[in-house]
Amino acid sequence: MFLNLILNAFEASKDVRRLQRRVIIRTERDDDGAVRACVRDFGAGLPAEAPERIFEQFFSTKRDGMGMGLFISRSIVAAHRGTLWAEHAEGGGAQFWLRLPASKEIGV
Repeated sequence: MFLNLILNAFEASKDVRRLQRRVIIRTERDDDGAVRACVRDFGAGLPAEAPERIFEQFFSTKRDGMGMGLFISRSIVAAHRGTLWAEHAEGGGAQFWLRLPASKEIGV
């Protein structure tokens, strides 16, 4: 599921000039201990008319996309009591956020 976000970011960046093409991945902890990960691309960005539609079943912005990847990813995240959302990134592109509660069994 996290790999799907990364692969989508690379695919979204394929039409960006080579020297400007990049994907940024970062992780952090929330104040309540939850883990957040962000995958940011510099591609075309989210659909302007309804960015939340990208998580709908069978909706795709890709010409040969099935529209299942983000739908399935969000379902998996929800099954683990997490959230997955997307937003327009400042300067162009999109960023996808994944938030999962931290396991109490793992000590850091």
